Amino acid sequence: MQSHSPPISLRTWIVILAVGVLIFILNIDYTAVNLTLVPISEEIHVDLNNLQWLLSAYVLVWAAFVVPAGRLADLYGKRNALIGGLLIFMVGSCLAGIGQSIEILILGRVLQGIGAAVFSAPAWAFIFTSASPERQGFVMGVLLSFGGFGLATGPTLAGFIIEAVSWRWIFYINIPLGVLVIATLLVFSDKDVFAQVKQKIDVLGILLLSSGLCICVYALNQMEVWGATSPKLLGTAAFGVCLLGAYYFWDRLQEFRMVPPQLFRNKAYMAATFGEFFMAINFSMVLVLMGLYLQNTLHYSTYEAGLIFISMTISMGFLSPIGGKLIDAFGVRRPMIFGALLTACGLGMMTFLNTDPTLGYVISSLFLVGTGLGTYFTATSTAMMRSVPQEDLNVASGVFMMVMMVGNTLSIILSTSFVVIFGRNFLLKVTQENGFHLSSWQQKQLTDVIAKVEHSAAQLTTFSSEQVPFLLQWIDQAFVYGFSLNMMFGVLCALIAVGLTIWGVRNKDKTQPKIAVPNCH
Repeated sequence: MQSHSPPISLRTWIVILAVGVLIFILNIDYTAVNLTLVPISEEIHVDLNNLQWLLSAYVLVWAAFVVPAGRLADLYGKRNALIGGLLIFMVGSCLAGIGQSIEILILGRVLQGIGAAVFSAPAWAFIFTSASPERQGFVMGVLLSFGGFGLATGPTLAGFIIEAVSWRWIFYINIPLGVLVIATLLVFSDKDVFAQVKQKIDVLGILLLSSGLCICVYALNQMEVWGATSPKLLGTAAFGVCLLGAYYFWDRLQEFRMVPPQLFRNKAYMAATFGEFFMAINFSMVLVLMGLYLQNTLHYSTYEAGLIFISMTISMGFLSPIGGKLIDAFGVRRPMIFGALLTACGLGMMTFLNTDPTLGYVISSLFLVGTGLGTYFTATSTAMMRSVPQEDLNVASGVFMMVMMVGNTLSIILSTSFVVIFGRNFLLKVTQENGFHLSSWQQKQLTDVIAKVEHSAAQLTTFSSEQVPFLLQWIDQAFVYGFSLNMMFGVLCALIAVGLTIWGVRNKDKTQPKIAVPNCH
């Protein structure tokens, strides 16, 4: 066995660790920014609908460009894509750090998303092909442990930075880490081997795909503002769908298609990819809504909320390498099912959270969700990689990440919108039941409060001082009501992931495609 499975060299391990730092940076940035929403809203004065674009713009642009970015890596090499994408990401981090308006902050996040798209897909493919099949699960687990520790560090580090310095340093910290990764790649990674047949970059296809995705998700984001049945919303969504349809027909005419059609006929790949979509919905939903719940409803500081989040995120980091070894030994199917079911149990616990829970209950539910997600994500990433041939790894990784990021984006937009929509209905109902007769102006002000990132007595200027304590209590109850409905939906998403795994995923240890291991000595 050892003759067919040479040990991973020190040089390769250094490159693996460098790429691990990239994954670490991405996950710190994703979770840390979640806890900056409240302090940013206090400084820049924007509501939740606009502020959520700091999260959704990042993952949306990432999703829109990650597939063409995989093709760019085929044309110009994985190492060049890693370094180029990281440079763009660092520029976006700098811009977000110095921004004084919501528009500049969002622009910085857009650049971060483009940079992440350029380097993320080739990063996974590059590392996966650096290990023999017998060690691929372990290597993926090591990389995902960097992601897990980034998730764990992100909220805690964010809380500490916000308390000690400023939320802006959450973006600035990416720059020295990025310089370290670039230097390591230049010194220790192999030079790029370019494709024998040069393919043209399908600029029109890239524009149609990315524009269609962005417009569709933008329409969903405006559902709360425009109304679910407004002609403006339906027209915008229809335009986005038309662009995606135009991309589909245009791509079919190309000699080299952006997404190989055989991927859609690959049952195991599709099951892993769409299972990841539903679990990504759960991941982002918990991050965003639990962050708001801990700070607004339970009134923890950003630093305290970050510490509580460790119960979820640290389990993802610690379990990933262990899960990787189990995958190498027993296959991917059972860990995927176990992880999704455990996540469903944790989300089920969260549906019973109220305005005064015990801290132990909150931590236990977060721990179950983190353990489930850590197990599932390690297994499904390995299952996806093992289901496709080496020549399609870059673009297969890109499509996988695009679907995952669309899930993240939809989760952020829909979960916050559902909290506002269902919370408003709850709030109006409870005030009527308690005999509060509201003027049209008072009704508008009260329902607007639920859409704010932070809830305070200062926002209820048209009510008497005797009414305000009751209203604040009902606002918290309204948020928790919308929160619970979201968690019920999350349980359904986890069970769908279980069904997809049972339908399409088989243990690929014996049938996986042969992966050539490059000479990295």
